[in-house]
Amino acid sequence: MDNRTVHITRILTWSGVIPFAAIALFAILDAPDWLERLLTAYAALILAFLAGTLWTRHLLGERTRPRLLIASNVLVLAAWPAILLPIAWAALWLAVLFAIHLALDEPWRGYGMPGWYRRLRLAVSLTAIGLLLVGGLVGVGLQ
Repeated sequence: MDNRTVHITRILTWSGVIPFAAIALFAILDAPDWLERLLTAYAALILAFLAGTLWTRHLLGERTRPRLLIASNVLVLAAWPAILLPIAWAALWLAVLFAIHLALDEPWRGYGMPGWYRRLRLAVSLTAIGLLLVGGLVGVGLQ
């Protein structure tokens, strides 16, 4: 992969964290209900997007792992109700689901991915989980 593609990938990936920071902020501050729902839906969509990595690992792996296919679907279905929860509780629930996905996906193991991508995935996933936890824990504490 050329340097330009790597650079664009990094920019897009880190830009995708901005709504997670907004979730943390609006779980603490008052925001219009529509904005809270929009941000929660964004996080659920990103989890669905990442669930595709579990399909890829299953389909390209040496051994088939049907549990990864099942887990990816369960994670997406479990995230869906978060859209209806108050933002602080949704943030906590989504943090748990993102952590489960990270444990299943194991970007640090490689699976044929370049080192820069594995480090990026781990850093961004941990950042998103941290922002969701901060927003959720502080937001619930303020309720």
